[in-house]
Amino acid sequence: MSSLNWGDLIKEAGEVASYEALPDGDYDLVIIEASATTSQSGKAMFKVTAEVQGGPFNKRRVWDNLVVTKDNATALGIFFNKMAALGLSKEYFSKQPSNAQIESALIGRKFRAKIGSRVWQGDKKNEIKTYYPPRGADDASSMQGSSVPAAAPPPPPPAPAPAPAPAPAGAPSMETATVPPAPF
Repeated sequence: MSSLNWGDLIKEAGEVASYEALPDGDYDLVIIEASATTSQSGKAMFKVTAEVQGGPFNKRRVWDNLVVTKDNATALGIFFNKMAALGLSKEYFSKQPSNAQIESALIGRKFRAKIGSRVWQGDKKNEIKTYYPPRGADDASSMQGSSVPAAAPPPPPPAPAPAPAPAPAGAPSMETATVPPAPF
């Protein structure tokens, strides 16, 4: 390995702005990294890195740990609701995917989230409070059976305008009438 000139690297790096937590609110996100691991308590866990898509905080990152808690039905339900919002339904999991397949399936998944903050070791940190399907999600079938709010269906198309009534007998036809046409 060649030696590094740390002085030159410091100059190239320039000044780095201090990290500030995102303001609390709703954000469109995409998962850019996912890795299966084990939590400190020995539970299966997927660490995800999500990146903000658009707006003044575009490309800012948020991290979350999706923990599989077998001994707590509520926590397990929360895990599956988050996965459903990411487009990985209970049907997906019924096919017994490996951790590597789940990691791969998570990469590139878009979703919407409510981001909150908390103080940890004296610093304000972000956390994902709630996962939602992405805006305009058109696969509502993957959301069935979950308590994750689904996107509202699009409104029905407007009804066609009624056909004009026929002219009364003996009235001049539109071709011979001297009334100017209506503007559009």
